[in-house]
This record gives sequence, structure tokens and C-alpha cells, in this order.
Amino acid sequence: MAGAPLSRVSMEDFRPGTLEEIVGQDEVVARLHRLAAGIRSGRIVPPGLLMHGPPGIGKTTAARAFGREVLGEHFLNGFTELKAFDGRSAQQLTTIILEFRKPPSRGAPVRILFVDELEALSPEAVNNLRPAIEAVGGSTVYLLACNDLEAISKPLRSRCTLLEFRAVAAPEMRRVLSAALSKAPFQLEEAVIESIVRRAGGLPREAIKLLLEEGSALFDEG
Repeated sequence: MAGAPLSRVSMEDFRPGTLEEIVGQDEVVARLHRLAAGIRSGRIVPPGLLMHGPPGIGKTTAARAFGREVLGEHFLNGFTELKAFDGRSAQQLTTIILEFRKPPSRGAPVRILFVDELEALSPEAVNNLRPAIEAVGGSTVYLLACNDLEAISKPLRSRCTLLEFRAVAAPEMRRVLSAALSKAPFQLEEAVIESIVRRAGGLPREAIKLLLEEGSALFDEG
């Protein structure tokens, strides 16, 4: 059951927090659910997971939701995210990898290291990452994301489980917008919603950006 609309909204207010809330990526979500169950059982640590798809499709959202499902109350201590603008030189990445070889915090099944925009890493950093994925000793899950799978070396791809994020179809995009509007302090006409669906190009982030722009127009007194 949806709660009351918020008095003020931003992009983050519309980001799904759980795997169940992600719309339009049913196959990926089902696979992540299975992998999370295996990890939580304490019997399985999967190989590196490599999410790929265009910017704005929901890879980061899915990575965080997966981390929450695996780690639960240990999420803040057990999940580390390296964004494109973070320090990710080969030396810095090596230092982080060495830290992640330590056992996870008490009660957590594993540590999770999420490396976003993998293709932005230097070749040397990638070379340091590859053997780390092979020799983590069962205590770390490497969760990787890229926009262009072809930009990732075949040796690294071959060591990972590939998870493809596809453009969200129009019916699912309407669900994304409906869920967002249930939180927004405004409503949009059906014609405007359909226009957003067409212009978003299958990308949830683009759809939310357009929704906020159209919502802003309702408050324009000029």
C-alpha cells in the first residue's frame, strides 16, 4: 500500500530500495534473488557478477538492492561502492582488495565490493582486479557494472556471471511512472505520461528526470 505523497521530491526518492521494487528486469531480478539466497545460506559464494547495460537502466539500483538482500542489517558495514569519481588507481584498488580479503564483519555472510563503470578503470587496475576475483578465499563478492560490455576484456568477462539489463518496455515504464507519481506532490495528465514513456527510451532514470521536469512546469507561475 502506497504511503502519502512527499512534500518535496528528488531523484533519490524514486530509486527502488529492494529487488522486488525493480520494474522491467524480471530475469535479472530472479537471478539475483537466487544468488542472494545461496550466499545467505553460507554454502555458496558466486564468481564475480558483471551487470551491463546502458547508463540509467538501473544497474546501481540493483547492486544496492542486492547488497541489502544479502547483508541485511550488515549492509552499511559490508557493502562498499566505488564510483567512477572515487580514487580508483591501480595502487588504490590494490589496497582496497587487500582490505577485502579480511573476514566479513561478525554475522555478515560476505563482504560485497561494488565497482561501478568498470570500463573507466585503467588497464593496470583491471589487471589487479582479475586475479582478486579468482582468489578471494570465499569471503568477498565482487559486483561489477559497465555500460559497454565489449569494452571489458574477455579474460575478465569469462570470470564473471553476466547480467544483462535491457531497455524497459512501455507497459513497465508506465508502472515506474505510476509508482513515482504515488510519491510526488503533483499529478500529471495521461497524455503527459505517455509522452514521457516515448521520450525516455526505455531508461527509468530518464523517465524520472522527465517526470520531475513536467512536474516543475505545474508550479511555473511565469
